[in-house]
Amino acid sequence: MLLMSLAAAAAAAGFLAFEWRTLRNGALLLWCAGFATIVVGCGLSPLRSASFLLGVWFANGLLVVAHLAFLYGTARFTGRRIGPLWWGLLLPWAGLLLLPAGLDPTPAFAVTNSALVAVAALKAGHLLLSRSGAPFPERTAASDGLGAVFLVHGAFYGLKALLVPLPGAFVSLVGFKGIMIQISLFEGILVEMLLALLMATAVRRSREEAMTRLAERDPLTGAFNRRAFESRAAETLRANAGRPGALLLLDVDRFKTINDRLGHAAGDRILVALIRVLDALLPRGAILARLGGDEFVILIPEAEEAAIRACGAAIRTGLTLEGARDLPVAATVSLGAILFESEPAGGLSALLAGADIALYAAKGEGRDRLHVRRLETPAEPAARRRQPDAVNAVRVPPGDGCRA
Repeated sequence: MLLMSLAAAAAAAGFLAFEWRTLRNGALLLWCAGFATIVVGCGLSPLRSASFLLGVWFANGLLVVAHLAFLYGTARFTGRRIGPLWWGLLLPWAGLLLLPAGLDPTPAFAVTNSALVAVAALKAGHLLLSRSGAPFPERTAASDGLGAVFLVHGAFYGLKALLVPLPGAFVSLVGFKGIMIQISLFEGILVEMLLALLMATAVRRSREEAMTRLAERDPLTGAFNRRAFESRAAETLRANAGRPGALLLLDVDRFKTINDRLGHAAGDRILVALIRVLDALLPRGAILARLGGDEFVILIPEAEEAAIRACGAAIRTGLTLEGARDLPVAATVSLGAILFESEPAGGLSALLAGADIALYAAKGEGRDRLHVRRLETPAEPAARRRQPDAVNAVRVPPGDGCRA
């Protein structure tokens, strides 16, 4: 069983080293180092009968080192920072050398080793399954599976630490005697293979998602680009066929003048601030994209006129507050919205054309405002089509319809 565990760890280390040559992700190197450390520890284990210090204390200490390497590799993968104090887990292990001579070291060694491995594994699982405050890649089945394996592995070693006093659980660390030792060897083989496969898969999925984000996201603001918006908007319109909604176009008033007078860096700060406002206010399900320059488009499915007007007012107010707090110059936006009862015959192109007309109307009326139009359809009365601005007279208090 020990030879099988050594072979599994060696295979895992070689597999991750090969994956690193392709993916060049630092987490793979740290995880590979962890498995390589297990190989060394397993290789030293047969020396237990000849040297307790080398075959037991040092060999089992390498298991703790290996899990610390797994922990730091996980931190690297998740974008988290964990301090060097985690290496302090080795201090209790070093303290085992101070045990008095003649005392059976099995219980102390078994409890300490199991507890330290459990702490490192549980922390790694927490990093993978926790999302708050970290620039973590999008959730995938591989990363969740890796986190789950670490948690189960840590829980197993925590249970081992609790079962040490059980008669027959740990008979001899030197002779590999005891039911928990045998179970641990079997569990180690299984976990080593699962971890290696999931580690490589998680990194590959993360890389694929990063490439997808680069292909469909605007690098400055993080909003979707035009191609990604058209694809997602078309899917949303099909999924919400027969339901009302709105499409908005907005841009920053006199943006070229701001760039010419203050420089493009000031203009970029305004765009980033605008995205912060939009991200905070837009309702769930809204699709936001940067079409180019300072022009943005938003599709809001299942939206009524009152909600759109309130949201437009909140966006303008939010940008004004951002300008007072963090921008080199006060900035305003003009918005044009087209309301529709169902997807028009012309599809997204018809909605963009209608919103463009509304946007230019807002600019013509003096900028820093929202102009709302309703999509004209052949079934609408001619009198209503001749009065597109009548709908613009409705007053709705700001704040309703936008996310708090």
